[in-house]
Amino acid sequence: MKLQGASSRRRTTFRLVRLLSCVFGAWVLWACGPVYIPVPPPGEVSFTSTLLTDATGNTQTYWIAAGGPNGNAANATFFITDEQRGSGVITRARADGSFVAPPMEGTPGDQVGVYFQSVSGRDSVTACVILGDGPMAAHCQ
Repeated sequence: MKLQGASSRRRTTFRLVRLLSCVFGAWVLWACGPVYIPVPPPGEVSFTSTLLTDATGNTQTYWIAAGGPNGNAANATFFITDEQRGSGVITRARADGSFVAPPMEGTPGDQVGVYFQSVSGRDSVTACVILGDGPMAAHCQ
């Protein structure tokens, strides 16, 4: 009779240890996994058109994207992509989060995706804006 009681207690202890191990393992996986906190999209983005002449003498309209200060984007890398052309430019923001990108090709009315990657490696949400001259680009609908 004494032998059965000890065996039953051992089995109960083993089950309890196994349950606690599973709970601890699940907690460790959750705690070590990536935490996704969305970074707000870039704020005010504007485009300025400029005429550039290529090596063959052809003149084309290019666009320079610029963005105002953004505390979330300090020293971040900005990605500006013309969705219709599938091309774009990459630039580094200043310490205040503002940026001026190199010239890129585009046609007025094109949808342009703008997002940044912070120095910690987190990507912002992509802002969709309409390519065109003006103090602030209109958002896509």
